[in-house]
Amino acid sequence: MLLKTFSIGLLLAFVEVVNGNIRVRVLHHLCGKKLAKKISFFSGTTLIYAISWFTLPWIYPANYFDCFKIGFVWLLIMLGLDIYFGRYVFKFKWNRIIEDFNPFKGNLLSVGMFLLFLSPSIVFWIHSSN
Repeated sequence: MLLKTFSIGLLLAFVEVVNGNIRVRVLHHLCGKKLAKKISFFSGTTLIYAISWFTLPWIYPANYFDCFKIGFVWLLIMLGLDIYFGRYVFKFKWNRIIEDFNPFKGNLLSVGMFLLFLSPSIVFWIHSSN
């Protein structure tokens, strides 16, 4: 289960990098930075839940505790990716990286991370109720 979880986590990371590139290269120019962040948040969340929907049966968690473990691994992968790109690719200072997680400044990264963490449990619940 861990290897499958990790591989889907890498897929999620790739998809979110593409989503972020579209936000910066296209949406910023079309609708401004603030609206682009909101659009990217919703498209990213939709992509995460779609990938969760199709891949969770393959990972095959037995219960909600397994789902929390899957969500935690995905969260660690995405946090690592965001911090790596922010610090070492874009050369942001630590306070700038931390600011990206502050929803009170219009940044939805922390909310997105929370929804990412919960996605396996929510999808598991929906699959179980069908």
